[in-house]
Amino acid sequence: MIDSPHPEPSPTGTQRRLRSLMNRGWSPEAIEAATGITAAAVIATLSDRRSPATVLDDRQVAAAYDLLWDQPPPAITARDRELAAAARATADRHGWPPPMAWDDDVIDLSVGRPAQGWKQTRTTRRCADLAEDLAWIREHGGYRDAPMSVAAARLGVKRDTLEQAYRRAARRAELEVEAG
Repeated sequence: MIDSPHPEPSPTGTQRRLRSLMNRGWSPEAIEAATGITAAAVIATLSDRRSPATVLDDRQVAAAYDLLWDQPPPAITARDRELAAAARATADRHGWPPPMAWDDDVIDLSVGRPAQGWKQTRTTRRCADLAEDLAWIREHGGYRDAPMSVAAARLGVKRDTLEQAYRRAARRAELEVEAG
């Protein structure tokens, strides 16, 4: 018998995979649309705090994860973008790591941990850069009518941070016009 380089998919790994997809903005509804795994089963698995639910087929979730982990979630409609922003916010609130934090050989192990240092360190961005990024995603990225909270999630910042950057950049532009 040949040993597999990776452990068999497990309920623990199933929960971690779904949480990682949420970190990337994959809502339960988007996962269902892309894979056929019901949103209700995804939610039940994500909600089980004591022990991972066995509602889902671990191999099916592993296959779905392999398909989606490096793909952006749907963002065609405003509802898609809202669901993606909500998924990211949930993952952020719970501290769920992204797919790149998990090695394939530990994600299914109960003692497995995400890669050390996976947590993104805080970075600061210039207000002008954030305002420019906002303008770009509004014009070219399909976020023309998206609420500020969704645009902020897309840019990886808090809504308040983006709004403040936008106000500061607008004020600087006004001052430059006044100065001639």
